[in-house]
Amino acid sequence: MRLIIIGGAGDMGSVACTATVEDPEITSVVIADRDGPRAEALADRLGPKASGVALDITDREALLAAIADADTVLNTVGPFYLYGRPVLEAALEAGKHYVDIADDWEPTIEMLELDDVARAKGVTAIVGIGASPGMSNLLATVAHGELDTVEKLYTAWRGGSGIPKAPEDPDDVKPAAAIDHWIHNLAEPIRVWRDGEHQEADALEELVIDYPGIGSATVWTCGHPEPITLPRYFPDIRESLNVMFCRPGLIDAARAVRDRVRAKELTVPEASKVLILSPGRRGPEAGPVPSFPGVFAYAEGTKDGRRARAAVATNYMPEGEMGEATCIPMAIAVGMLARGEIKTTGVLGPEGCIDPIPFFERLAEHAGERSALAPLDIRVEVA
Repeated sequence: MRLIIIGGAGDMGSVACTATVEDPEITSVVIADRDGPRAEALADRLGPKASGVALDITDREALLAAIADADTVLNTVGPFYLYGRPVLEAALEAGKHYVDIADDWEPTIEMLELDDVARAKGVTAIVGIGASPGMSNLLATVAHGELDTVEKLYTAWRGGSGIPKAPEDPDDVKPAAAIDHWIHNLAEPIRVWRDGEHQEADALEELVIDYPGIGSATVWTCGHPEPITLPRYFPDIRESLNVMFCRPGLIDAARAVRDRVRAKELTVPEASKVLILSPGRRGPEAGPVPSFPGVFAYAEGTKDGRRARAAVATNYMPEGEMGEATCIPMAIAVGMLARGEIKTTGVLGPEGCIDPIPFFERLAEHAGERSALAPLDIRVEVA
């Protein structure tokens, strides 16, 4: 399979390039990035299967020309509310498979609207195959299968790790796209699945999860795509939320800057800087972090006619930082597509086309030294 990785020289894309170029099913990897020299330098390091090219994806004709010789387009360029649907539309026009790490709910809806086009073209387009969304959707698939009936299906992730330590000099705070994205997400209404339908809600609503074998802790709602896609494949569920857990001090700081953005006192980039510099959001003074796994899924329903709950997490995470946690799952999905293990066409959430068991088996191979533990930690408690 021949790949082109859009944004391939960036923090996320470079991980995808490194992981996919090692796959024997991948015959070539074109690293396309607005920074052409950086793309070429990365290609030189990765060897003869890789090549680098400068690309401005806002130039549609250039984008179509760049993807013409590829079999599959990987999109790692955010924000996806700007660059999700346009790149997917180009891939569909050219008849190419498509895979991305989109973590915005709005463009996920926009891209799902192209499902009929993808089916007519015989194209597989997988939207949001990172950590959350991505691994989380597949963990939710397993959790759903552990119960006989499911009313609530949540996905969860640990927040705060992507926020850097405040520098001594406030002028040294660097722009952080991930934090900008999070604050934008907090300031706008989010989409959740409640009472069997999609509804608008505020981010950072507080609720409690009682994790089997670990205990109860507070979590807060976020506007990720999982509540958009999970009900498509599991229409029996009544409620689906994406939640984060972290130190309470971070939530207090996030609410404060969120309110100032809503009042138009701060722009989103200004709010990101204020959040980074906020005292009391890090360390012990910010409060305890629940001892939950870093990414997990949680289900409530019944089993054998009795009330039950299930939680599923992976025992293995890719070695590295956020880039590895996000783009190793993407690379695994692309490898499965190249091997013919993904046959469904259309625009799909990961849970709509990926078998979670072989996926998590392969994820464990990227975790460094592997123990005797199974790939998944599955816990079920029946009342």
